[in-house]
Amino acid sequence: MFAPCVWGPTTYGFVLVSFTDCYSYFLCVCISEVTVRQSDLKPCEKDDRVCVTDVRDCGPRRSSSEQRTMNISCFYQMSPRSMTCEWTEESNTESEVSLTFKRNRISSCQRIFNPAAQLNVTAREKNYVMSRDIWSQPHTVVLRNASKPSQPVLTVLGSTADSVDVSWISSSEGSCRLRHRVNHTHTWTQVPDSVPAHRAQILTYRIKDLLPFTIYRAAVTCRQESSIRSEWSSWSPDVTVRTLDRVPSRPPEVCYRVEKTDSGGSLHLHLMWKDLENRDAGDHILGYQVSYKPASEQQPQDSFVQNVTGVTALLVVEEGNCSVTVKALNTAGYGPAANLSIDTQRQNALPSVRKLWVSSSFPAMNGLLVQWESPTAPPSVPPVSHFAVEWCPKPRPSSCCLTTVDSILTSTVIQDVDPDESYLISVFPVYNQQCGSPQSLPASLQQGALLEVVKMKVVGITKTTVTVTWAWQNKSGPVQVNRYRVMLRKDSERQKNVPSFRALFLWPDQMHNHTFLNLNPDTEYSLLLMADNVSRNIIPVRKDFVTVATVIATVTPLLLLAVTVFIISILSRTV
Repeated sequence: MFAPCVWGPTTYGFVLVSFTDCYSYFLCVCISEVTVRQSDLKPCEKDDRVCVTDVRDCGPRRSSSEQRTMNISCFYQMSPRSMTCEWTEESNTESEVSLTFKRNRISSCQRIFNPAAQLNVTAREKNYVMSRDIWSQPHTVVLRNASKPSQPVLTVLGSTADSVDVSWISSSEGSCRLRHRVNHTHTWTQVPDSVPAHRAQILTYRIKDLLPFTIYRAAVTCRQESSIRSEWSSWSPDVTVRTLDRVPSRPPEVCYRVEKTDSGGSLHLHLMWKDLENRDAGDHILGYQVSYKPASEQQPQDSFVQNVTGVTALLVVEEGNCSVTVKALNTAGYGPAANLSIDTQRQNALPSVRKLWVSSSFPAMNGLLVQWESPTAPPSVPPVSHFAVEWCPKPRPSSCCLTTVDSILTSTVIQDVDPDESYLISVFPVYNQQCGSPQSLPASLQQGALLEVVKMKVVGITKTTVTVTWAWQNKSGPVQVNRYRVMLRKDSERQKNVPSFRALFLWPDQMHNHTFLNLNPDTEYSLLLMADNVSRNIIPVRKDFVTVATVIATVTPLLLLAVTVFIISILSRTV
């Protein structure tokens, strides 16, 4: 059974206690650390060789007392003059601790901590449950050999986009070192340089190679090189500082798409780009500035500037040539601009991606898998340079996010989506700076694509073909489906456990009907709608349906012959 060891505060200094291991019956191995200042010490009236933190330690020890080896270690701090001792002890109850300092003769306990002094230190633990005192073996401390510099105090002088200037005062002759870490992380980076220090010297240092617009924590420690036993001081309290912004270093990757409107000759110019914000690299973006200017100088009133915080912009423009620029901005200023020259009268419809689908494996994976096939384009269309994947929360369509995918890839995973939100996910093929038509699907992390196949039915049968249709509708249940497909299975083969079927994967962007060709006449089939490997619907295609054409084809010549004979007979009688 595990239990923490916690010592209560004493009437002097302070006590820091931690535990490493706890055994059964609440027995634990505790590391006790006690710091005593000179002002906390008290003399013993009948012994001028002893100073104590508790006057009850001045008299003779009780007969129930016990002496143990506690492996004490102590170090001395010059400013303020104090002694810190620590030891390890097994205990199963709370105890009161005190220290006793002894030397040949002590004139004043207020001046006992002298660098030239040699002291014998004894620790006492008072166990209230057992009503017993446990004393340590005396531990000899030569203060000049156990000297530990006082804790420095660090201050911030200023910062740039990639550096921070700090300052502190050294309390002794020696050296200092610094460390820093990004706020809310736990890994420290130690500065490789060691800073030489002199007593009471004001020191400054520039911490370099930092990320812009990032909050850092920093601390410093010093040691006294002249002592025989060189001890580092405790780390200073952390200081917090944010580095400055850096001007965006690159232009956005912008693509555009032109659409005709229902009113007059105006057009809609859609612009979209990938967000340059990258917190891991320290890139901080506040927004984007979009500038539009028609080529004709006779219409200066049509020029305008628009600031947006998202990654899309919609402009209402007139037919003709125009120029558009998009650039990122933050507190440091504007970055380089992306420039587009557009002729709205010479826009060809560019093909979109095919077979778009969105799937989810939540809660195993906290992301949406978006898959598609590259568009089929004629040779006159330039090749796809990359794909743009956009996802917009349905309640907040203006809060869209966008990422780009290399042209050789046909899938991506959208990370960190809200499981309680539904999104509209769109994929755009990008041809240089022009966006192709998007393919879009609604989706959520809980269900994947929010569409399902319904109303599967047979609409046509011949001797060797079966035609089926289906429809897509909004998903009605919380079921995750990675693929839909329709299968035509030969029932006679199924009874022999021999798989024999035709299968077709279904996609929302393709035709909602299909004809299975080259089937066997006079054969029974079953039509299956499959969601992954689960059958959603089974429709029997009966034998008499499939062979009806054969029957008609056989009966028709005999019927015509009978009718002909009947007519000739009537005509003969009439003649």
